[in-house]
Amino acid sequence: MSHFKTRRQPGGGAKFLIIVIIILLLGGSVTIWILQQPRARAADAVREFYKYEQQGNYTQSWNLFHSEMKNRFSDEQYSKLRAQFLTQDTFSKSFTFKVSKMKAKKNWKTPGSGLVLKKVYVTTVTQTFNNDFGKFNIVQEVIIVKEDGKYRILWNYN
Repeated sequence: MSHFKTRRQPGGGAKFLIIVIIILLLGGSVTIWILQQPRARAADAVREFYKYEQQGNYTQSWNLFHSEMKNRFSDEQYSKLRAQFLTQDTFSKSFTFKVSKMKAKKNWKTPGSGLVLKKVYVTTVTQTFNNDFGKFNIVQEVIIVKEDGKYRILWNYN
Protein backbone atom coordinates (compact mmCIF):
# COMPACT_ATOMS: atom_id res chain seq x y z
CA MET A 1 0.00 0.00 0.00
CA SER A 2 1.34 3.38 -0.98
CA HIS A 3 1.43 6.19 1.50
CA PHE A 4 1.51 8.82 -1.21
CA LYS A 5 -1.60 10.02 -2.85
CA THR A 6 -1.33 11.40 -6.36
CA ARG A 7 -3.61 14.01 -7.67
CA ARG A 8 -4.38 14.46 -11.26
CA GLN A 9 -4.03 18.03 -12.36
CA PRO A 10 -7.07 19.44 -14.10
CA GLY A 11 -6.54 19.88 -17.86
CA GLY A 12 -3.45 17.65 -17.96
CA GLY A 13 -4.98 15.31 -20.55
CA ALA A 14 -5.84 18.18 -22.86
CA LYS A 15 -2.28 19.55 -22.68
CA PHE A 16 -0.90 16.13 -23.54
CA LEU A 17 -3.28 15.81 -26.50
CA ILE A 18 -2.30 19.26 -27.81
CA ILE A 19 1.41 18.38 -27.57
CA VAL A 20 0.84 15.11 -29.45
CA ILE A 21 -1.12 16.93 -32.18
CA ILE A 22 1.62 19.56 -32.56
CA ILE A 23 4.30 16.86 -32.82
CA LEU A 24 2.27 14.98 -35.44
CA LEU A 25 1.68 18.15 -37.47
CA LEU A 26 5.37 19.06 -37.38
CA GLY A 27 6.37 15.52 -38.30
CA GLY A 28 3.90 15.48 -41.18
CA SER A 29 5.10 18.86 -42.44
CA VAL A 30 8.73 17.75 -42.38
CA THR A 31 7.84 14.52 -44.18
CA ILE A 32 5.94 16.38 -46.90
CA TRP A 33 8.81 18.85 -47.26
CA ILE A 34 11.36 16.04 -47.63
CA LEU A 35 9.22 14.22 -50.20
CA GLN A 36 8.75 17.42 -52.23
CA GLN A 37 12.48 18.22 -52.43
CA PRO A 38 13.32 16.05 -55.48
CA ARG A 39 10.36 17.46 -57.39
CA ALA A 40 11.37 21.03 -56.51
CA ARG A 41 14.98 20.40 -57.49
CA ALA A 42 13.84 18.94 -60.82
CA ALA A 43 11.72 22.05 -61.45
CA ASP A 44 14.70 24.26 -60.57
CA ALA A 45 16.80 22.46 -63.19
CA VAL A 46 14.17 23.14 -65.86
CA ARG A 47 13.94 26.82 -64.92
CA GLU A 48 17.72 27.13 -64.95
CA PHE A 49 17.88 25.51 -68.40
CA TYR A 50 15.33 27.89 -69.93
CA LYS A 51 16.87 30.94 -68.27
CA TYR A 52 20.13 30.09 -70.02
CA GLU A 53 18.17 29.71 -73.25
CA GLN A 54 16.61 33.16 -72.74
CA GLN A 55 20.08 34.63 -72.32
CA GLY A 56 21.35 32.90 -75.46
CA ASN A 57 23.81 30.93 -73.34
CA TYR A 58 23.30 27.63 -75.14
CA THR A 59 26.54 26.09 -73.89
CA GLN A 60 25.31 26.39 -70.30
CA SER A 61 21.89 24.99 -71.19
CA TRP A 62 23.57 22.13 -73.11
CA ASN A 63 25.55 21.34 -69.94
CA LEU A 64 22.22 20.63 -68.19
CA PHE A 65 21.30 17.93 -70.70
CA HIS A 66 21.23 14.26 -69.81
CA SER A 67 23.97 12.20 -71.50
CA GLU A 68 21.38 10.87 -74.00
CA MET A 69 20.83 14.42 -75.27
CA LYS A 70 24.56 15.16 -75.28
CA ASN A 71 25.04 12.07 -77.44
CA ARG A 72 22.44 13.39 -79.86
CA PHE A 73 23.86 16.93 -80.16
CA SER A 74 27.38 18.20 -79.66
CA ASP A 75 27.69 21.48 -77.76
CA GLU A 76 28.57 23.39 -80.95
CA GLN A 77 25.82 21.77 -83.01
CA TYR A 78 23.18 22.41 -80.37
CA SER A 79 24.26 26.02 -79.83
CA LYS A 80 24.11 26.75 -83.57
CA LEU A 81 20.77 25.03 -84.20
CA ARG A 82 19.10 26.39 -81.08
CA ALA A 83 20.22 29.97 -81.73
CA GLN A 84 18.96 29.72 -85.30
CA PHE A 85 15.64 28.29 -84.20
CA LEU A 86 15.00 30.66 -81.30
CA THR A 87 15.95 33.87 -83.11
CA GLN A 88 15.90 33.47 -86.89
CA ASP A 89 13.10 30.95 -87.29
CA THR A 90 10.76 32.58 -84.79
CA PHE A 91 11.63 36.16 -85.86
CA SER A 92 11.77 36.96 -82.18
CA LYS A 93 14.52 38.32 -79.99
CA SER A 94 13.23 36.92 -76.70
CA PHE A 95 10.68 34.66 -75.09
CA THR A 96 9.07 33.99 -71.76
CA PHE A 97 8.39 30.53 -70.41
CA LYS A 98 6.15 28.75 -67.97
CA VAL A 99 6.86 25.39 -66.33
CA SER A 100 3.83 23.26 -65.45
CA LYS A 101 3.49 20.97 -62.44
CA MET A 102 5.99 18.11 -62.17
CA LYS A 103 4.65 14.59 -62.45
CA ALA A 104 6.66 11.53 -61.47
CA LYS A 105 6.81 8.56 -63.84
CA LYS A 106 8.43 5.20 -63.37
CA ASN A 107 10.32 3.10 -65.90
CA TRP A 108 10.50 5.73 -68.63
CA LYS A 109 12.30 4.61 -71.79
CA THR A 110 14.75 7.01 -73.44
CA PRO A 111 14.11 7.67 -77.12
CA GLY A 112 17.73 7.19 -78.24
CA SER A 113 19.20 4.07 -76.68
CA GLY A 114 16.00 2.72 -75.16
CA LEU A 115 17.56 2.90 -71.71
CA VAL A 116 14.90 2.44 -69.02
CA LEU A 117 15.09 5.09 -66.30
CA LYS A 118 13.53 4.01 -63.00
CA LYS A 119 12.14 7.40 -62.01
CA VAL A 120 11.76 10.58 -64.00
CA TYR A 121 9.81 13.79 -63.64
CA VAL A 122 7.78 15.05 -66.54
CA THR A 123 6.60 18.60 -67.09
CA THR A 124 5.40 20.77 -69.91
CA VAL A 125 7.22 23.97 -70.78
CA THR A 126 5.39 26.67 -72.70
CA GLN A 127 7.59 29.22 -74.42
CA THR A 128 5.82 32.40 -75.50
CA PHE A 129 7.27 34.41 -78.39
CA ASN A 130 6.15 37.80 -79.63
CA ASN A 131 7.02 38.99 -83.12
CA ASP A 132 5.53 41.02 -85.99
CA PHE A 133 2.98 38.27 -86.61
CA GLY A 134 1.74 38.28 -83.01
CA LYS A 135 2.16 36.07 -79.98
CA PHE A 136 2.63 32.36 -80.30
CA ASN A 137 3.52 29.47 -78.01
CA ILE A 138 5.72 26.44 -78.32
CA VAL A 139 4.69 23.70 -75.92
CA GLN A 140 7.16 20.94 -75.21
CA GLU A 141 7.26 17.97 -72.86
CA VAL A 142 10.43 17.96 -70.78
CA ILE A 143 11.75 14.96 -68.89
CA ILE A 144 14.00 15.45 -65.86
CA VAL A 145 16.10 12.65 -64.43
CA LYS A 146 18.81 12.43 -61.83
CA GLU A 147 22.16 11.54 -63.38
CA ASP A 148 25.40 11.53 -61.40
CA GLY A 149 23.62 13.24 -58.50
CA LYS A 150 22.27 16.15 -60.57
CA TYR A 151 18.97 16.70 -62.31
CA ARG A 152 19.33 16.63 -66.09
CA ILE A 153 17.06 17.51 -69.00
CA LEU A 154 15.79 15.13 -71.68
CA TRP A 155 13.45 15.72 -74.59
CA ASN A 156 11.38 13.01 -76.16
CA TYR A 157 12.58 13.55 -79.71
CA ASN A 158 10.78 10.58 -81.31
